[in-house]
Amino acid sequence: MEEGFIISNKIRKAVFIEIASGEKSLSRMIKKHHLIEQAAKNAIEELKEHGLIEEKEDGYVLTELGKKIYGKLKGSETL
Repeated sequence: MEEGFIISNKIRKAVFIEIASGEKSLSRMIKKHHLIEQAAKNAIEELKEHGLIEEKEDGYVLTELGKKIYGKLKGSETL
């Protein structure tokens, strides 16, 4: 279910993959993918609301659920 939520939106997908790959800075994600800042912030909020990422002192990280979903997506080569 969450897999479809992530891959159905290219900004959400890009942000999720970046965080899964160890990127913690939203500003670097925005620059790397040439994203509109508000759209990226919305994607972050949506991923947080679904329990897939969380914000730590040093930036964003996947939750346990986020790690499981990333493993499923990576295993199915959907990413």
